[in-house]
Amino acid sequence: MCSGFAGSQGESMMLFLGFFAFSLAFISSAAERPRKPFESGVTLSHSECRSGWSKIQLATSSVRGAIGNLQGWSICSATNDRVLEPCPAKRATGLTSVDTKEKPFVCDRCPKSFTRKDLLVRHERLAHDSSPAAATPESVPTAPAEPVSDGLNVLASAVTDHPFSPTHEAVLPATHAAFPIASAAEPAPFTEPFPHEGDDFTSFLDSIPVPSHPYSPTYQPLPLFPALQFDSGSEYPSSLGHGGTATPYSSVLPRHGTQLPSLHLEESQPPPSRNRPLKGPIGVTTQCRDRLVSELRNYANVIPNQNIPSRHALSRCLTGYVTGYHDHYPFLHIPTLNIEKTPLHLVLSMAALGAQYCREPDTSISLFYVAKTVTLEHMRRDLQWTGSRKTVSANQSQDILETVQSLLMLMSVSSWFEHYPPHYEGLYLRSQLETLLRKDGLNTLPRQDGSWESWIRNESAKRTKLIVFCFFGIQTIVFDVPPGILSEEITLDLPCTEKEWTAASASEWMQCRQYGRGSPRLQDALTSLFTRIPSAGGQLESFTSLGGLVLIHAIIQDIWLIQKACRVPITSLEQALENWCQCWERNQESSTDPFNPNGPLSFTSTALLRLAYIRLNADFSSARRLQTFNPDEIARSLRQNLKVQRSDRLTRAALHCAHALSTPIKLGINYVARTLVVSWSNQYALCSLECAVLLAKWLEIATVKNPEPRLTEQETKLLEFVIEMVMEAQHEVSRSWLLENNTRLSAVVTRLWARLFTADYIYELVNLIGRSLNSYANLLENVEAT
Repeated sequence: MCSGFAGSQGESMMLFLGFFAFSLAFISSAAERPRKPFESGVTLSHSECRSGWSKIQLATSSVRGAIGNLQGWSICSATNDRVLEPCPAKRATGLTSVDTKEKPFVCDRCPKSFTRKDLLVRHERLAHDSSPAAATPESVPTAPAEPVSDGLNVLASAVTDHPFSPTHEAVLPATHAAFPIASAAEPAPFTEPFPHEGDDFTSFLDSIPVPSHPYSPTYQPLPLFPALQFDSGSEYPSSLGHGGTATPYSSVLPRHGTQLPSLHLEESQPPPSRNRPLKGPIGVTTQCRDRLVSELRNYANVIPNQNIPSRHALSRCLTGYVTGYHDHYPFLHIPTLNIEKTPLHLVLSMAALGAQYCREPDTSISLFYVAKTVTLEHMRRDLQWTGSRKTVSANQSQDILETVQSLLMLMSVSSWFEHYPPHYEGLYLRSQLETLLRKDGLNTLPRQDGSWESWIRNESAKRTKLIVFCFFGIQTIVFDVPPGILSEEITLDLPCTEKEWTAASASEWMQCRQYGRGSPRLQDALTSLFTRIPSAGGQLESFTSLGGLVLIHAIIQDIWLIQKACRVPITSLEQALENWCQCWERNQESSTDPFNPNGPLSFTSTALLRLAYIRLNADFSSARRLQTFNPDEIARSLRQNLKVQRSDRLTRAALHCAHALSTPIKLGINYVARTLVVSWSNQYALCSLECAVLLAKWLEIATVKNPEPRLTEQETKLLEFVIEMVMEAQHEVSRSWLLENNTRLSAVVTRLWARLFTADYIYELVNLIGRSLNSYANLLENVEAT
């Protein structure tokens, strides 16, 4: 037994003495400040409050130290944190503060405390983060005299040799009229090695606790490199310095750098599933279904067999759309959605898409063909392009918008299957959608009169057009087809925040607007990403979740176009990705949690960021061959048509891939595949295919016997990290067995990736990726056998 107070008695005494110390400190602060004449009370300034709080902390730490000595706790002299010095009984069990529910990490701005330091950092970023204008000298470090490199370039220091020298030249011209020629020289490498947390896989696993409940699956850390070895005792209250300049510590990782995003929630917050705006079921009344049936009779010439599901089935399918698809492509305004007034073709398209998320493929296919026929016939009757230049009326513009939304939903159903429905249906509808979108005006939006209703119409039209741009980008990634819309054609503003978009009333919307800032134009944001100098002010500081998704798709489109035109590796876009990372970090809605209350868009954006960085090192576009839906052909194409060469840049890309795989290994790949991945956007699987193959390619050239030149220190550490990661997932393998030849480790890692995508997924394309990776692993094993 431990000596001293029992746990409950000691904590009660600590609370009492802490409150007593708080009172003394407050009275002392008030007494020291002279009152003005006729002053009825005492009002403390900000600095006095901080001084008083410091006294409170000093007094409280003394009390905690006294009681902690009785309970087996001590106070760290360097950090003033309460540290567990276990008694023999606790030392035997290996309990930590997480197990005992102790909260030794106290916020210096409010009375909240936490079990781990990374939770404290997360709380400070979300609860106390302030804008640059409101920052004070005490809370924001002064910007360095010389420009610093952060984001991707700083994080890349983990796998290079010398500090990177940031260039102040524009990466692309502001007009994007011409693409630069790729530099033949490699960037100067860094000198800093991996931080100690990344030296071995065991310490990395120890930094990511197992989630305490099934709705805390922040399993994918932001797919970037470990931060530099910063002083772990330092605090970085803001990622911006005075005047909006970046500080040395502004990065996409938490401000304490070496700790990956936590899998635990803050104790004061409910699970993410409760934080999300509630989406109740969409009911279809008998009168509503009768209306749909009556309108469907008008299309008897093209739909002779007019059978639609019951109202209960329609309600289920429409609810599946809202709960499954809408979060990934939020262009409909769900709080004001009225099915009773929604046109027939849009209702049927929503139901066809929602049936997929209800796991009713037969119902989905039946509704898909009915919805497609009605939509195309409606276009032929009412929206056919006559060639005249007449101005489109407001009613016709709304009709065009709803038809575009219907076509987008039908494309979402048909683009990811080989036969039912076939994927070429999606490519056919793509041309119809593009034509209709250009007829209404690619950058034309409904007018606003200041009301909530007019704002909804305007924002919905903007979101629809930008999401169409993103969806065309996904088809370019998958099928290697030219982009339907170029980013240079779009002059719209970026979308609003998700809080504004999900506001359920005009008053709630106005309240969200008070704390929001206006969204920049897409072209201005792109220009800022490509030309920003770290020390320059007046640049893009942040973006919304959907805005970030649009921008990363625009960057990926630029990568695709440059690779097709130049056929050479490109390096000039790294600065744009670095700037994108910094803006992502400053977005208060950003999260690597796919169940983030503000939606999964920021989570999906990080997967696309990883894909963009990988494509800077290898051109996967022509080698994927996903349009064949033949896993063996896809694997052979990836094996034969994709070549890589050792370089610092390739090592950094391989480190992206290794970190993306490491956390599902900690949580259990089978668990993640069957419970979490099924609800994520298929864009995640598309990005993971390239991660798996690039990591396998790197391992092949890194594990050859007596490589020339010899492996660098960073390559060696990354290889050790991957080996320990594999041994964690497969306990029976040994290091010597894995390194017996240069294909065995690659094959094992590829099969680990494949296990993530072998469950029963909604879209066939996701399963195709899993089967293709297994076929790729078979090819590697055949090489080993021969």
